[in-house]
Amino acid sequence: MLGQEQAAQYAYVKTAASATVEERLAFIRKVYTLLAATLVVATGGAVVGMAFAPVIAGLGFVPFLLFLGAFFFLMYAQRKPGVNMIALFTFTAIAGLMIGPTLMAYVAVGAGMIVVEALGLTAVTFISLTAYVMISKKDFSFMGTFLFAGLIILIVGGLVNFFLQSPMMHFVFSGMGVLVFSGFILYDTSNIIRNYSTDDYISATAALFLDVFNLFLYLLSFLGLSRD
Repeated sequence: MLGQEQAAQYAYVKTAASATVEERLAFIRKVYTLLAATLVVATGGAVVGMAFAPVIAGLGFVPFLLFLGAFFFLMYAQRKPGVNMIALFTFTAIAGLMIGPTLMAYVAVGAGMIVVEALGLTAVTFISLTAYVMISKKDFSFMGTFLFAGLIILIVGGLVNFFLQSPMMHFVFSGMGVLVFSGFILYDTSNIIRNYSTDDYISATAALFLDVFNLFLYLLSFLGLSRD
């Protein structure tokens, strides 16, 4: 049985929506400050990944397995003070490291501007959609089911195309990925300011980081294939 202190903790969780204006603003500032920090760390990881691209590429699925391991570690540690911060930055550093060889491949063939364009479009899209949610104060929770279905289609389609190697199928799913993760930015931003506890800033940051990270990758793929 739960002790009285634990029972009281679970009986009432203060969400950002039910918190005072000062608490809500402090929570939002903490989330977006952490998000900016994780993007800097991921960028550093990507630079290292580009520098050691041949070594990382030669490891096969090992970087991806490390990425998955870091993700599950983050999910486990997200409510453990101190450890959760280490888990968050470890995860984002490995995420950046993992895509380093991909970015280097674009640079190596003289397509570095595509990387810059993808970064710029990702930033503009994220800022615009975030501002829209904050200003309109609309609830985008209705999108959850559709976005989850879209994510499943992307995963299954990616696995199928791993064997088919169809450029057209890759192009279509890249465009779909841009739409899905743009939708996730709306959904997660709305969800964070309505339903997240003011203590769940690590979980909120991780959700937004994954939205930005995946949006960038799908934009990069879409832009690269459209040029081809």
